[in-house]
Amino acid sequence: EKSCDACTRGNTGPAVVFCCTCHHLLCKPCHDYHKRNKVLCHHQIVGLDKESLKLLPSLMETNECLCSQPWHEKEELKFFCETCQLLTCRDCTLILHKYHRIVDMCNIAKVHRNAMEEVLVCAQEVTSKLKSTIDTWNDKMAEQVESSRENATLIITQASEQLHQTI
Repeated sequence: EKSCDACTRGNTGPAVVFCCTCHHLLCKPCHDYHKRNKVLCHHQIVGLDKESLKLLPSLMETNECLCSQPWHEKEELKFFCETCQLLTCRDCTLILHKYHRIVDMCNIAKVHRNAMEEVLVCAQEVTSKLKSTIDTWNDKMAEQVESSRENATLIITQASEQLHQTI
């Protein structure tokens, strides 16, 4: 059970919906607030049941480069609010994120790109080591299978010869 991402109450409740605009899981009280708030009421909300979650990919494909706030929906997202972990437009930066830590989207993209490249290099190294280990293990297993086959053939041949001698 996931907890609410947006909850400012001391004890976060279980999430009941996902906001595709904010990219946050919301508990019932936060969902209710989202519906009542002028700024947030136009956000795309999806339930957490399996049927609703099937809609999530198509809802997430909406043009995320433009602001979804009702008073300026076509404003381009150019900044990143580190406080909220959201992309914002110029207007929202000044209005909704006034005292938050704001950085230029290009700068934060470079930082994240570099971090992802480092992770990718590490993943490639681990993958290479795993492939090598698997190849070594496969070779050893093939040797053991061949050895077991040879032993089984020898035992069968000896048993066959012994049976012929007995007959």
